[in-house]
Amino acid sequence: MLDILLKNAEQIAMDAGKWIVQNRGNYEKVQYKKNHLDVVTDIDRESEARIIRHIQQVFPEHAILSEENQSIDKDFSVISQAEYCWIVDPIDGTVNFVHDEPYYSVSIGIVKNGEPIAGVIYDPNRDELFSAGRGIGAYLNGKKVQVSSRSLRESLLHTGYAASDWTTDSPLRYEFAKFFAKSRNIKIAGSASLDLAYVACGRADGFWQRGLSPWDIAAGILLVTEAGGTITGTDGSVLDLQKGDVLATNGNIHKQLIHIMTGVDEHERTIC
Repeated sequence: MLDILLKNAEQIAMDAGKWIVQNRGNYEKVQYKKNHLDVVTDIDRESEARIIRHIQQVFPEHAILSEENQSIDKDFSVISQAEYCWIVDPIDGTVNFVHDEPYYSVSIGIVKNGEPIAGVIYDPNRDELFSAGRGIGAYLNGKKVQVSSRSLRESLLHTGYAASDWTTDSPLRYEFAKFFAKSRNIKIAGSASLDLAYVACGRADGFWQRGLSPWDIAAGILLVTEAGGTITGTDGSVLDLQKGDVLATNGNIHKQLIHIMTGVDEHERTIC
């Protein structure tokens, strides 16, 4: 069953991604959701409709949790209540897509009884298909991948943010300063799914972000763990897919990052 699920997810993601690239620049207008950082286009919605139709044709009994389609239940409890649930982001990185910045992806995660069992992330601009199945490893275009072995000083980190992250009491402000001082560089690239995929294949050594939605991370969780990495909540707790506070690393630097994130006192926050 896992093999069938994974092959279908791969094909669905690739079909959607290729259609997205063919139609870039053809959207009617950019619409705002929560704020100016949270946008959607009719290409997002049509890509999602295509994905949902395909899933429902092949697996009509499976639940679907997806970002844009208002006909699909947004109740996150479906993740744990349904035997099989597909978690879909039709374009993860819509801001990049709108600006024709080629760093966005189609992300499809599949959970069984609340546990990730398959994940697919497709980068249509580079024609890179990242996929993972529980117990069978993580792959990039069919070739097995693994996380890096770099130290924190050698590391390239990725992160992302919401509008609220630049308020005076946001943890991201002091974390960014401390991580930047201890690592090689930090990138804010704009697609959490691809950020996780890059950790899995060793291009990045760590990624952290708070307040993500299940569709941002469902596929990437399995990619990181199957590639030998470590993924937890930002405080080191077991990752809560519904909460969306994520720290993913190559494993070597995980404890160091948690120590920084949980051990910064108020004085350190002020001087950062």
